[in-house]
Amino acid sequence: LLSMLATFGPAIAAMVVLKWITREGFKDAGLRFNFREGWAYYLWALLAPLAGGAIAVLAARAAGADVSGLSALSPVEIISWFVGALVWTPILFGEEFGWRGYLQHRLAPGRPLLAALLMGLIWGIWHYAQVLAGIVLSANPLALLVYPIFCAMSSVILGWLRDKSKSVWPACLTHAVGNVIVSGMTAKLLPNASDMSAWVFTLIGYGLVALVLVLSRRVPWREAAAED
Repeated sequence: LLSMLATFGPAIAAMVVLKWITREGFKDAGLRFNFREGWAYYLWALLAPLAGGAIAVLAARAAGADVSGLSALSPVEIISWFVGALVWTPILFGEEFGWRGYLQHRLAPGRPLLAALLMGLIWGIWHYAQVLAGIVLSANPLALLVYPIFCAMSSVILGWLRDKSKSVWPACLTHAVGNVIVSGMTAKLLPNASDMSAWVFTLIGYGLVALVLVLSRRVPWREAAAED
């Protein structure tokens, strides 16, 4: 419960800054759903993390991991994952409004890829408290390295969704799908994998999705408007 409440820390900080410090207001904060114009990005918000999860399982299988959990997967579990992702979407607004709604595009204006990498470093270190407390990855010291890298790959995807949709909500949905569906899927399909190995395989999956966005120049190192 405390971890869930802490999720709203970034959003509260961003709101305080926008309202009382910089006084920028919330006009460009991405609070609107923008579903009519940006509905396709809600679909991508669902598909991108699922693609990353599928790649993770395939990578694990290629590495010789046990994927016997596939035979035990039930429709009830799948439905519960999707319902859980919908429940968690507004909760993860607490993170996403702070990270994608405010901070990421301010870290390196005109350089989306650099902004994503910097955001991953900050976001990963922000999670260190959970790692050191044993809430995530059983306090494995390697998580202090893996988490920022994973967050950087995720930030490429999440930042792209936020920028293109002009809304923070697709990023909230993707974050929730990753936390609930992808985590549940890897835990179920890789029953004998350690938490760390499952994370590494998921990092590979998300990394490949992020790489596609970069190579296709959907997330460029430098935006055209920022060219000299």
